[in-house]
Amino acid sequence: MRISELRTKLKEKAWQFLKDSLYYQRESEPATLQNINYNCDPDQKKAIICYETKCYFMNLGKKNIDRTQPFEILKIINTFSHFGYAIDFIDCLDTRALETIKDKRYDLIFGFGETFYQLTNLHPSAISILYMTENHPEFSYRQEKKRLDYYYERYGRKLKITRSGKYYKVYHLQKVYSNVITMGETQLLLNQYNNPYAIFPTGLINPDYIFRSKDHLKSRKHFLWMGSSGAVHKGLDLLLDVFNHRDDIVLHICGLMEKERKNLFMPRKENIFEYGHIDVKSDLFLQLVEKCSFIILPSCSEACSTAITTGMLHGLIPVVMKDAGFTRLENNAIYLEDFKISYLEEKLNELSNSDSGKLNILSRQIFDFARNNFTIQVFENNFKKVISDILNVNQ
Repeated sequence: MRISELRTKLKEKAWQFLKDSLYYQRESEPATLQNINYNCDPDQKKAIICYETKCYFMNLGKKNIDRTQPFEILKIINTFSHFGYAIDFIDCLDTRALETIKDKRYDLIFGFGETFYQLTNLHPSAISILYMTENHPEFSYRQEKKRLDYYYERYGRKLKITRSGKYYKVYHLQKVYSNVITMGETQLLLNQYNNPYAIFPTGLINPDYIFRSKDHLKSRKHFLWMGSSGAVHKGLDLLLDVFNHRDDIVLHICGLMEKERKNLFMPRKENIFEYGHIDVKSDLFLQLVEKCSFIILPSCSEACSTAITTGMLHGLIPVVMKDAGFTRLENNAIYLEDFKISYLEEKLNELSNSDSGKLNILSRQIFDFARNNFTIQVFENNFKKVISDILNVNQ
């Protein structure tokens, strides 16, 4: 028996022994799904989607689903089914999964990541649609590097890039695809595409929330930061520096990952509250919405963050960096021109003393805008329009 055959047999025996012990792990992270919407017609058009496959193996009926992506992915798949495609679905980073579909031919390739890039090379005649849930990687890397340099200037510690370059590599964007759809800044893509399509992400909604006027004289002093990984990328270190030297304004922090706390100088102060992970559908979230006028995210690069869309869906006024991924919010956001501490100090002074009547009008305007743009049904309708236009042009 050859060594390769022996290895295969040993792996098969080991798998038989271990697979039941790893049942939930293998259920939750499949690399490939095939034949979605296949109608048994060998001439049916075939599409492959490169994204995260977990949504097909999650209980989406649970109350505390805290991500918008699974629902958006299902609407994306529904759209391509609507246009008659048989669909395969592959993890965007798992290149080993390409082996399982190497003999297939695709008419359309959608998504991002290394599998998307390699598939577009393997099927050059297919319609290729790059889906950007982040800003251009060159922009993101450059802006994150500025934040890390500023962090080093203040604290004398060097941190690594954490957010930029995981899903979108610079060389992925050096290639021109048939079309591109972005949730970020379209202007970053204009040197390669005449008409980059833009789409808003969705947000999470607490079903018990009802918009009503609040006491902005009090709530204008309260700012909510919601994030996940990449706290420095998302500007939390900057806010802590500001609020640490203030007593008149209050910062509420949700979603900070424990492993990132060591990179932050978290002061113990009565005007800084940390809640850890928070369920948007909880009463605690509603209490924070009532307490705060603003949701603030001085992130260096986003694709219209779902933390911001979620806040806006509950009437919170977004305070975000200019040209960092939020431009299409237009007059439904307050834009920060700089990320330096002195500038943020001045801007927070201005915001915390804003006219309460104007804040109430702006909050209502933002709530209405969000409900018209960030729900899952609006996302599906807009995505269908974009794909219809792309298919009409390319076919």
